[in-house]
Amino acid sequence: MKNISKNPVFIVTVVLFLVALICLTGGAGFLAVQNYKLQSRVVSAMAKVDDTNALYDEMKAENEATQKENAQLQKENVDLKYKLEASQKEVADSKKLLDKVNTQKLITAEKSLAVQNSPQATVIPNSKVCYLTFDDGPSDRTLEILDILDDYNAKATFFVIGSAKLQYLPKIVEKGHAIGLHSNTHNYASIYKSTNAYFKDLNALSDKVYNITGIHSRVIRFPGGSSNGVSKKYNKGIMTRLTSQVQIKGYAYFDWNVDSTDASAKNVPAKTIVNSVLNAAAKKNSICVLMHDTSSKKTTVEALPEILKGLKKQGYRFEVLDETVYGYHHTVRN
Repeated sequence: MKNISKNPVFIVTVVLFLVALICLTGGAGFLAVQNYKLQSRVVSAMAKVDDTNALYDEMKAENEATQKENAQLQKENVDLKYKLEASQKEVADSKKLLDKVNTQKLITAEKSLAVQNSPQATVIPNSKVCYLTFDDGPSDRTLEILDILDDYNAKATFFVIGSAKLQYLPKIVEKGHAIGLHSNTHNYASIYKSTNAYFKDLNALSDKVYNITGIHSRVIRFPGGSSNGVSKKYNKGIMTRLTSQVQIKGYAYFDWNVDSTDASAKNVPAKTIVNSVLNAAAKKNSICVLMHDTSSKKTTVEALPEILKGLKKQGYRFEVLDETVYGYHHTVRN
């Protein structure tokens, strides 16, 4: 045995065996450490996955809750929209009904006033008052008309338009005549487009008259008269509304009950104009005479002296229209 232990081959073999054993033991330890580290990383990663899954589930739950809340809000919004539309329709229907009631009230009031205050019902028999009226001026004929009226000590009412001869307005006032408002543009399509369009036109003319004369005229005459049917082309029923609304706004509107017929043709003979006025006046006690003051109405100026003489002979006196006078309203046809 002693001889074997001293054998070099044996010694080398033992040493190699021990080295191998140590290496094997050290390698296993190394692998064990690495395996432990790997397992630790796996556990950590799985923990992170679990945390991420938990966060995902939490966010998913919040998102579902938000979607549910949004769906509820959308439903409430739709409900509110329907309620708002229903309320708006109810308001619109109520407004239409109110407008209809108010319009009917105005029409009824207008008819009542017409019955109570018509010239035929209120004028004293044999009072013989004449309201001479001249539409569409001032013009180059205005000064001639004023001179003739002076000669016969007669007064008249001039229903003016926004023409280029408004510089004659102070002269009309100075002579003791009245200024009425006819139309700024005298354009039927424009002024009868709507009630707002009419009052816009009227106010424009009123401002011009005030700026020149300092007078706020409250006397008006509708272009074509309140009975005109032309306005129906532009706005159905507008004259029915306007005849009521102008009075509510404090205006007095006037048509006429004697037509001079000077606008029936381009150059109506003076004799025809005279006869038209005097023949119609002979059958009445109160008259409002329609004439025109434009540059083309030469024969109207020529007829005026005979008209004034004839009316005076019939017993008429001449006065101006103002807002305290009521009457000479035609039957409204639109």
